[in-house]
Amino acid sequence: MRKNRVFTDAGLVVGDIITLDKTRAHYLKNVLRLKPGAAFFLFNGGEAIDYEARLIIEGKRLTAEILTARPLATESALTSEIIQGLGRADHMDWTIQKTTELGVNRISIFNAARTQSPLKATQLEKKLVHWRAVAISACEQCGRAIVPEIEFHAGLEAALAAAVGACKLILDFAGKPLASSLEPSRPSVSILLGPEGGLTDAEIGLAHKTEFQAVSLGPRVLRMETAATAALAIVQSSPGNI
Repeated sequence: MRKNRVFTDAGLVVGDIITLDKTRAHYLKNVLRLKPGAAFFLFNGGEAIDYEARLIIEGKRLTAEILTARPLATESALTSEIIQGLGRADHMDWTIQKTTELGVNRISIFNAARTQSPLKATQLEKKLVHWRAVAISACEQCGRAIVPEIEFHAGLEAALAAAVGACKLILDFAGKPLASSLEPSRPSVSILLGPEGGLTDAEIGLAHKTEFQAVSLGPRVLRMETAATAALAIVQSSPGNI
């Protein structure tokens, strides 16, 4: 049976009744066609908990009564980060959606040398809102309740300085196979990859200077979004992570 899950920015406390925003109210009433009293689940992105709720419909106003709290076991035991050179809009959405489903904790995006349309400061707020919405939708679908952190950096140097992984990897055809390069006890991983066209030699050199280890996904040239998803799936492949 499908488990209807909806994100909310509201604080969630068992016993409270919260008002649903217009977007979520429309989704529950007009897309899912839930009736008054129907049960569904809410999460707020900051904790691994689903809150079972009961739908209340009073005219155009929809509210939810929080009934119970259920801890989830959908978060990976491995902390992971994708450091992604900015690519085409549809490729970025696909990357965010699929890596969120796989359990990524943090997505750092940067203007790379080969980024076709660099993101301007005036576009940043709108783009971050969009990317977060993509991640939230993926969480609603896959059963996660903690929404990945998404950050943008004007260039690679800033993105590397903000990297959080104890194990730092850069996708490069000259590297060793990724699967054989992983330490069993790795607590956290950052994976760096470029946009369409890849990283330049200068960018690869900069990554090496900041202790990023070159690893390869094999001899075939993968699309940007395929590479990010495949790499994350491999590092998450230890027991219980995927």
